[in-house]
Amino acid sequence: MRDKVECELHRKIVKGEALSEEDYKVLSGIVKEVLTFMAKEKILPSPQNYERWFRIFCYAKENNLNLSKSELIDLYFDLYQVKLEKGDLESASVVERIAEELFEEIQKVLKSVSEHDRGLSEGGQRLESMVSSVQTEELQKLLNRIMHEVRGLKSVNRKFIVKLEEQRNEIERLREELRRVKEEANVDPLTGLRNRRSFERALNEFYRDFKKFGYPFSLIMLDLDNFKQINDTYGHLVGDRVLREIGNILRNYLRAKDVPARTGGEEFTIILPGITKEEALMVAERLRKVISNHIIEHEGKSIRLTSSFGVAEMSENIENPEDLLRLADQRLYKAKREGKNKVVG
Repeated sequence: MRDKVECELHRKIVKGEALSEEDYKVLSGIVKEVLTFMAKEKILPSPQNYERWFRIFCYAKENNLNLSKSELIDLYFDLYQVKLEKGDLESASVVERIAEELFEEIQKVLKSVSEHDRGLSEGGQRLESMVSSVQTEELQKLLNRIMHEVRGLKSVNRKFIVKLEEQRNEIERLREELRRVKEEANVDPLTGLRNRRSFERALNEFYRDFKKFGYPFSLIMLDLDNFKQINDTYGHLVGDRVLREIGNILRNYLRAKDVPARTGGEEFTIILPGITKEEALMVAERLRKVISNHIIEHEGKSIRLTSSFGVAEMSENIENPEDLLRLADQRLYKAKREGKNKVVG
């Protein structure tokens, strides 16, 4: 199978052969496709992985194959007989950094070339004024030849500027795509808060800082009471609206440095940096009151919400982030057992 997946552009690059202008154009498109695909699929951005995927995309391009994601992955396995080497969410950040550096370099070159173009224009204007002022025919011919060369240089320079601007715009589009991919990977689409995976990564970072530097933090876990009843009575669209409203409440009533996330269906978890359990209990009680006073109107009916809270503080006897989550979860369900709409810490 390895011998069947070949492409002329890949062969030229491997052999170090000269590339045509059309080759560079195709190369630019394939590079964008490969980087975007690797970022979306969270593939480890190693040189080996990049070369492998470049070869596959190059082969598909030259043979006019419109392959789906699963077909591309099947082709990868058939070709290399290895599982897809996945990275974590930081893979998208690595590729985004590469795109950022490429963009900055092109900006520098573009600025330098633009300055060179202005110099050619100013030099051409001075030559034109010199031609009109000299009396010697031979000197005029010499200056005219120089001006012709300058115009030729300006033409080449302008074409180069156009190409650079095209590449800059292409990389900017790639950067936007990577930013979107990262956001989708980190954000819960319904509430706009962090999703569970992003929350767990943040929790691990706070845990490491606590162990290394002693930075305190607390955790609040909240669960909407009787949410299934709301869904069953009013429908899932209203249920989604309720979850969005909770997301808005958390954004509006928490500090900018707090980390709220939707970590389950109707479950939300909040990291409170620099906060003791006593202070976290006060924050949770304030949120409980805000939610219980929040009324959602739907088709002439008022929907009242309540929620139960579990609060836990990071301490030396907690051995890992999962234990802290488990402690907050146990206290949350104690609040449920004791009648709901309550804070337990």
